[in-house]
Amino acid sequence: MSQYDAVVIGGGAAGLSAALVLSRARRRVLVVDAGSPRNAPAAHMHGFLSRDGLPPTELLALGRNEVKNYGGEIIAGTVTALVPDGRTGFWVLLGDGQRISARRLLVTTGYATSYRTSPVCVSGGPATSCTVRTATDTRFATAGSVC
Repeated sequence: MSQYDAVVIGGGAAGLSAALVLSRARRRVLVVDAGSPRNAPAAHMHGFLSRDGLPPTELLALGRNEVKNYGGEIIAGTVTALVPDGRTGFWVLLGDGQRISARRLLVTTGYATSYRTSPVCVSGGPATSCTVRTATDTRFATAGSVC
């Protein structure tokens, strides 16, 4: 089994941006995406520099291609558990039974309602999260990382 330098959980704009930066830095990166973006009902994006009016699905397709062009990998799946491994970092367990080894994790799943702790909690290591309110609605997005 191969080990990734980073596993990004969530393949939206934030996750793909992070994966792009890490892939460009020659890190071995895997994006795990459940394929359920929060903005799926939106027909077009507005106020996004150089992409005004573009359907969100097209932005994600462009982002996936950029990540892949730098060697990043993207798989469809749902993370069911994160297990600390004292030697290598973490095991990321997927709904289909796959186990993925990761030195670092970046959780970019986003969620709605109010400020709160990241829904994915990992014991055995320091974790940070950053919660940001969107400018156009009452939804909140989070990006948490385990270092």
